Amino acid sequence: MGSRGSWTTALRTAALAVACLTGCSSGAEKPTAEDQRAAHLDRVRETYRLGRSEGLALQRQKIASGAPPAYSSPSEEECKDRWDQLGERQQRAGDRGGFLSACSSFPAPGLPGYDEAVAEASRSTLRP
Repeated sequence: MGSRGSWTTALRTAALAVACLTGCSSGAEKPTAEDQRAAHLDRVRETYRLGRSEGLALQRQKIASGAPPAYSSPSEEECKDRWDQLGERQQRAGDRGGFLSACSSFPAPGLPGYDEAVAEASRSTLRP
């Protein structure tokens, strides 16, 4: 009986080793540093685009409410409120900062860079 127990133990050990190795290698592999960098850059760009398009929307709301165009650029506080309304809290802290920067720096009509900012914000709202 001693040899039967050792074969059973050996088979169980081999089966356990195969299960562990299969489980470890069949999962998704860790992304490379280049993949992580590309994903980060995509997220930063998308958050920037969102900030620009929301900055333009806030500016248009202010002008429609009677604010003079020269004073229509959204404040950082207004952009923070918009971020919270959008439910973007699940993203990373750096994403919020990028959004706030892009949103609150939207130029007022007539200032240099306004036409380019409007074109940029309009393009980002047309994306699927």
